Amino acid sequence: MFRPLRLRPVPHTLSTHSRRVVRLFTVDKSSATSGDHKPSPRAEDERGAWAAHAVLSWSERSAVVLRKRTDDIVARMKASFSQLGGNINRVTGYEEIEALKRSVVSQEARIAEAREKSRDTKTAYAEAVQQRSNSQREVNDLLQRKHTWKDADVGRFTALVRQDHLYEQEEARAKDAVAASDDEVDREFSALMRLILARYHEEQVWSDKIRSVSTYGQLAVMGVNVFVFLLAIVLVEPWKRRRLAQTFERKVEELEASNVAVVKGGIRALDQRLDEQQQTLSRLVAASAATPLETASHVGDGPSLVEAHPYTLSNEDVAFVASSAAFTAAVLGWVLRGWFHPGP
Repeated sequence: MFRPLRLRPVPHTLSTHSRRVVRLFTVDKSSATSGDHKPSPRAEDERGAWAAHAVLSWSERSAVVLRKRTDDIVARMKASFSQLGGNINRVTGYEEIEALKRSVVSQEARIAEAREKSRDTKTAYAEAVQQRSNSQREVNDLLQRKHTWKDADVGRFTALVRQDHLYEQEEARAKDAVAASDDEVDREFSALMRLILARYHEEQVWSDKIRSVSTYGQLAVMGVNVFVFLLAIVLVEPWKRRRLAQTFERKVEELEASNVAVVKGGIRALDQRLDEQQQTLSRLVAASAATPLETASHVGDGPSLVEAHPYTLSNEDVAFVASSAAFTAAVLGWVLRGWFHPGP
């Protein structure tokens, strides 16, 4: 029997999803206390929605964690590769070339700045020259009409002379600035050329070093290949030939043993045939020896209608039969040998 559960009120600070989950479990517990084990459709829908939301949240968290781990791995790999490149450059001496490259870039920036300053000083010098030209033109105009001067013209002439003196000083300063800026541009350009030449020299030295290292590496690889080739000729090839000879000898011995077994079987069969033929010949000889005696006994008893001609085997007949049997046995043995052991 279930005990009644005392549920606490749901606070207002919970989210909608949390309230839905609490309400879902509240409905499940209330149904358990009431003894009805069949969940309602609404509870099933809420449970399915909660499960889908949980799966979606878990997949999003997993994706975020995986993305972070991937980013960390990529960052570590980039750092490792950069460190590896720096170590390789430091070992091979390319780090000095990188420093010269940076120096060339900074020197190009300085020469660009110096050229910009030179252009500004040339512009200022041109303006100063133009101002002095205008002042001198006005002074010349006043001098041309000197006989008609008034008090204002006298004051104006004095001011123009004083101003022309100032313009002359400004023009001289601008000219000096232009010369100084040109000298600075030349110095920066010369420094840039020196850096470029130093970089080119260092790159040539580095390339020669790498070329020599690659040459020595190729020679080392070639030496290793030659050593492996000689090792294969001196050790591996004789071992392979011995293995091949042993395998061939073993196969020949097995084939010879099988041929010997076949020949022995054929010889035994031939011996049996010869024994059978010998027994047959013996029976024929015995029968031929007994035939004259039976004929003589029949003649002693009385006359017969047919004169008996006894069939006897002479020694030549016996020899012929024996030689025929031997020839037959030889032919049979040759046939058997060609059957069980075919020639190459």
